[in-house]
Amino acid sequence: MSDSEPPHHRLHTPTSALPHPEKVRRQQQHIRILTVVLLAVLAMLAYAAAFDLDSWAEWVVLGMICVTALGVMIAVHRN
Repeated sequence: MSDSEPPHHRLHTPTSALPHPEKVRRQQQHIRILTVVLLAVLAMLAYAAAFDLDSWAEWVVLGMICVTALGVMIAVHRN
């Protein structure tokens, strides 16, 4: 392998080394990914709730998980 060959992977610049506009863009991308993952988890919980929850205590736990996830989404989307 010679030094003139391009690397097979792209180097990742740490967020702290980026200029401010790039930091904001990267953080917004991470927030979008986090939101999608949280919505997917909530969808799986809703599916499980529809078929598996039998007692009021299980419904309370599901409700608290949903409220917490909603709070996280609101918190990360604030400017």
